[in-house]
Amino acid sequence: MDDIQKMDEINQLDSMSHEKKKEVAVPKDKFDLFYKEFEYVEDIVETDEWKEIYSNYYDFDKSELGIKINESEYDIESYDSEKQISEIIKCVNSFSYFCHKYVRINHPIHGLIPFKLYAYQKRVIDEYTSNRFNILSKFRQGGLTTTSVLWSMWRCLFQVDQQIMVMSKTDREAIAAGEIVKRALEHLPEWLMCRMGKNNDHEKEFKSTGSRLSFYTPEAARGKSCTLLIIDEAAFIPYMEKHWKSMYPVIATGGACCVVSTVNGLGNWYEEIYHEAENNKNPFNVIDLDFWEHPEYNDPEWVKSTRANLGEKGWQQEVLRSFLGSGETYISPNIIAKLDKETRDRRPLRALFEKWTGVGRDKDEVLGIGAFWVFQEPIEGHEYIIGVDCAEGVGEGGDHSVFQVLDQATLEQVAEFYSNTVPPHEFSQILNETGYLYNTALIVVENLGIGSAIINSLIHDLSYENMFYGGNRGKQQQPGIKTNKSNRPVILETLQNRLINNVLKINSHRFVDELKTFIFNATRKAAEAQKGKHDDAIMALSFAIHVRDLQMRDIPIGADVPAEMINIFKSEVYEEIRQEVKRGAPEDWLSDEDEEPIFIPNDDVLSPVLFDINRPKDRLLKEFGW
Repeated sequence: MDDIQKMDEINQLDSMSHEKKKEVAVPKDKFDLFYKEFEYVEDIVETDEWKEIYSNYYDFDKSELGIKINESEYDIESYDSEKQISEIIKCVNSFSYFCHKYVRINHPIHGLIPFKLYAYQKRVIDEYTSNRFNILSKFRQGGLTTTSVLWSMWRCLFQVDQQIMVMSKTDREAIAAGEIVKRALEHLPEWLMCRMGKNNDHEKEFKSTGSRLSFYTPEAARGKSCTLLIIDEAAFIPYMEKHWKSMYPVIATGGACCVVSTVNGLGNWYEEIYHEAENNKNPFNVIDLDFWEHPEYNDPEWVKSTRANLGEKGWQQEVLRSFLGSGETYISPNIIAKLDKETRDRRPLRALFEKWTGVGRDKDEVLGIGAFWVFQEPIEGHEYIIGVDCAEGVGEGGDHSVFQVLDQATLEQVAEFYSNTVPPHEFSQILNETGYLYNTALIVVENLGIGSAIINSLIHDLSYENMFYGGNRGKQQQPGIKTNKSNRPVILETLQNRLINNVLKINSHRFVDELKTFIFNATRKAAEAQKGKHDDAIMALSFAIHVRDLQMRDIPIGADVPAEMINIFKSEVYEEIRQEVKRGAPEDWLSDEDEEPIFIPNDDVLSPVLFDINRPKDRLLKEFGW
């Protein structure tokens, strides 16, 4: 089936599943207008509208019911000392009461309004309170950054020795988060205010409680201490992996962390932490929020308008929180998701060369550690190809030395070596020994940069006897495979084709991790790894498949054909193409009664159309019937 159609169908199902979860009548009036008609909150909860509609979105606690709705700031400022003490106690005990009565936020339509927490926002605060580490997946414009920032301010006002940091992608966003606190503090009554120390765009010092609330970018936050770290829009922060490693030691001895973000495709730190948390592989507690929990968004008209304005991809990412619908991956996100699910917990039979485990890769309790993963031992009589992409072995930040062992008969990835620390001279020796282990496999090394040294070592120092030689026919061929701007897309297409047609068995999750960040750059018109990511495993496997295809083209007519080359004609993709070509055609052109059209080979006969056959002495062989 066509990838775009597959994605559309999955997205439609995803949309339906979200939209059907909350079938509540759409209110005639916005709640803020309905709210102002009453004197006390307790009057609202007695109405039919509240019971039938608004109670699905709000959950006022007992202390909030006594709030006088239209009480002015002047009246509040005039409370006597006994009333002030009573109010302070209520604020200390209830964040939602504090927000509802005393915090003002700037609404784009209604101006300054009381910050009445939605039920889902209360749920988030309960989760924050109950769990040390939280990762939140939110829809756009859900008020979660505001909620998280004001909760931090509330803690600094009423709890001692709070050191809280809100980390944002840019300095502009950090200052904007600080503005939320600035506005809220300006509207607090004098008797509720804390004595302030430093009070600027980036730091708010609450001297009465000894607390501090700061707002920084990841770079500016380095080296600063905190007991609670809130990371806003983590999926969009570049190099978040490095920032997390520098910040985690600060909170490791008892601090907490709340990660707040909308999704942003596959392969970033946020996506990896989120999915690991779903599978209980890290201490983070997952909090999922859906758009229909917001009263203004659970409306068919809003859904229709927003979906049209954002486009399908924007709708998937910004509203439905879909990791599949975002990003520009070279391989279909649906295929990547399928491979991710299949390989995430797949254990290798053996994990070897622990000392060369790549720097920057954390220990995986399921897969274990080791640079060399063996998924299938060599089988007698099988032929193997080893695709190789070489690197200098400089460690974190550098490329990886990778080789992929491919079973030519089954197209299964049977082993993988992956390390950014192994030195080239040892890498060539590991490669030599692995080649002999897998029945003297054909080794295909990229003849570029350090790859030339690996080839030289294999041929001259180690005398390996089954190296791939490439080049134009009729010219002296050179060992290895050379890539350039012209043939790189051809090499990558062989991998893409096999993955689309589901005839390549992938076993390594390290390979799938690279697929998540391997994108098509529309500006450069080329497939490449995202900035700061790698494509070494992808290229190594592409080399192996490409050379296998080159060899298949030299198969004589009448020879046995690998099942994989027949199965492509039986795939869903090819079947859909066939049906589309036949659609609307005259019945006598391509009849459904033809069980096997002449251009589709069966399992016994190899059609010459399949291969570009250019055999040496081809004319002479044909004279003898070959």
